[in-house]
Amino acid sequence: MRNFAPGAKASKYFPEGISSYEVVLPVPVKCYTEYLRAAGYYCTNNSKTDYQFAPPLSAWDENGKSAHWKNRTEGKPFFSIFNLEVTHESKIWERNSEPLIVDPWKIPLPPYFPDDPVVRHDFAILYGNIHEMDKQVQNLIEEVKKAGLFDNTIIIFYSDNGGPFPLQKREVNERGTLVPFIIRFPDGFRKNEVEKQLCSFVDIPATILSLADIKPPRSMHGRAFLGKYRAKPRQYVFGGRNRMDEQIDKQGFVRDRKYRYIRNYYSEKQGYMPIAYRLQMPMMKKILELHEEGNLNEVQERWFKAPRPVEEFYDVENDPHEVNNLINNKAFFTEIERLRKAYTRWDRSHNKLWQLTEAECREYFWPHNQQPTVKDPVFRETDNGLMIKTETRGASMAYQTNAQNNKNRWNLYTGPIKNKKGDTITVVAVRAGYKNSKKVVFPDSNDKKRVQNGDK
Repeated sequence: MRNFAPGAKASKYFPEGISSYEVVLPVPVKCYTEYLRAAGYYCTNNSKTDYQFAPPLSAWDENGKSAHWKNRTEGKPFFSIFNLEVTHESKIWERNSEPLIVDPWKIPLPPYFPDDPVVRHDFAILYGNIHEMDKQVQNLIEEVKKAGLFDNTIIIFYSDNGGPFPLQKREVNERGTLVPFIIRFPDGFRKNEVEKQLCSFVDIPATILSLADIKPPRSMHGRAFLGKYRAKPRQYVFGGRNRMDEQIDKQGFVRDRKYRYIRNYYSEKQGYMPIAYRLQMPMMKKILELHEEGNLNEVQERWFKAPRPVEEFYDVENDPHEVNNLINNKAFFTEIERLRKAYTRWDRSHNKLWQLTEAECREYFWPHNQQPTVKDPVFRETDNGLMIKTETRGASMAYQTNAQNNKNRWNLYTGPIKNKKGDTITVVAVRAGYKNSKKVVFPDSNDKKRVQNGDK
């Protein structure tokens, strides 16, 4: 979690010996919004970008706090993300003095939390935060309605992880990986239905492309679960974690409709990690206090037990809080073996870099601690317009015409540019994890170097 954190405060997110770096995506992999932009969509993000790499100029028409679909050309289709952070983990302590809108003592607590006033108060704060988030969502919907676009817009709502509390966020159990996902179609398609199939985060980009009638590229691991290119439902979903800010652990899991299998790679460690960021939460401090006093029950104390089992197995359907580890229950031998094999197949086929230490992984992406740089783009004039290319495989091109008034907006290059006489075209070649190329301008004083009369 968070290998890319530039700036003065970055060091607090890393263990000793690791500094900020960017993941380099494999050659065929691009931000999925590039496919939407190439199909004519105006794409905006407002505004979180924990991508593990700097957002490429090719990813968004607008990216930032002021990014909005309203800024598009009239009539242009749009895809817009709005990140509502009021329910983020940090807001539990930042909004801890807000008036409560629910009675803390009427809130049902999961069994893995102690029944304590501090815990209940944090839960009540979360309910208030959710209430505020709902109002923010309503405001966004009202904007669509006022623009007369409500009957022509698909609205999707989902969160980025499970619960924001300790023993929830960052965990690979159901409470950390099950997220809300609600979709509203303008024609009432599947209104009030509940989708029963297994879906994963990696399926969301493929599904969004499918809803836009864009065929997901073969490089995507995700399967569309809606739209023109809806794929066969999954039998399993997978996931894992390793470093969480400055703390290191490694777990993986597989889940089918009924069961969850977890593998603990550092079983000698306890499940609890003293993550500095999370230690700001009142509930976290209270749980540690109760642990030190010996006032947690057996279920609540399990988080602090070491060693952990190498494997865990839960009947999620009958044990939704995953309290009873059935890994040694002979009655479940067949199901355990089935999920164990499914997990091992997935791990071997998808997680080759996961076998490396993070220092080795960083070296793999940035050899000799040097971030690779995209080769400068070159131009070629043709009868169809100005063509642009770079020698860097997997790169995309972003360009501006006549140094557009908004310097932060870049067009995605998808084919020859029909430039008018006197137009100036500024191009940057980008690839996730790489440094951008230099800005190259056509025409300029170096025309003889920049313009090719034919492919070479």
